[in-house]
Amino acid sequence: MPDPRRIDVHHHAIPPKKAELMRRAGAPHVIPWSLAETLEVMEETSTEFALLSNAIPDFSPGRDAAAALNRASNESTAELVADHPARFGLLAALPMPYVDAALAELEYAYDELHADGVVLVPHAGDAYLGDAPYEPLFAELNRRRAVVLVHPMPLPGAGPVPVPSVLADFLLDTTRGALNLILSGALDRYPDISFILSHGGGFLPYAASRVELLGPPFFGADPERITAGLRRFHYDLALTGPSALPSLLETVSADRILFGTDWCAAPRAAVTECVRNLDSGRWCLPEPSRALIDRDNALGLFPGVARRLAACV
Repeated sequence: MPDPRRIDVHHHAIPPKKAELMRRAGAPHVIPWSLAETLEVMEETSTEFALLSNAIPDFSPGRDAAAALNRASNESTAELVADHPARFGLLAALPMPYVDAALAELEYAYDELHADGVVLVPHAGDAYLGDAPYEPLFAELNRRRAVVLVHPMPLPGAGPVPVPSVLADFLLDTTRGALNLILSGALDRYPDISFILSHGGGFLPYAASRVELLGPPFFGADPERITAGLRRFHYDLALTGPSALPSLLETVSADRILFGTDWCAAPRAAVTECVRNLDSGRWCLPEPSRALIDRDNALGLFPGVARRLAACV
């Protein structure tokens, strides 16, 4: 049975102040959101607590505009968290590819807004996670022992295509970012950063065997580094349905998997359908594994959340 006190590590919120910020910044579409419906969805999915994140594309090119948008967005989410500390936490957005601005926002988010972690997109500008431009930021994330949710965006340089990005490109973007973290050695250089890959890791679990077979001969990659890297990541279950779960469960054990929904970026019906599939019993997950996925893994990654929830008992 699912734990009625689930912790959702992949959950979005667009309160009115943030929605207005996005419209002013030129967002082509702002997803409707309300606290009342959010609490209903949390009830339907047996979710007690959700880590709120919003990966923010650079709608207004330029460092200052990106920094201002991310700051205002984080402050808006932090207000919601402060009003409901027993229901929500904050994964702060950072204005990449502007590393100096991202470092400033990271300091503000942790020291002033008391963020529980951050959300990063797999690529910014021409750089993917693990590339040299990220080094100063990763050093600080490592020092803070940060949790980083890796959330995809449309692929770099992709023009208009008939297939919506959310159907395939998002999954490839996460996969590229994860593979670059492994092959670049970034996972080894920054052992104290905990990375959560969105949507079950994109295509990564499905491609894991291919990467292990072809990484060494084509890229000279250490096969042990590849295998260890695949198992180093955490993977959230947002929109990870019956066609994807077998690959994920074959790639990593339950102690690397976290509950997630992708509300409100995904429609309510899609969120609840994915959760129903997880709860159907078809995966024959033993109760200890379910407890890890539903709640315990998240409590281990986010000790601040664990303390807040314990104080609310």
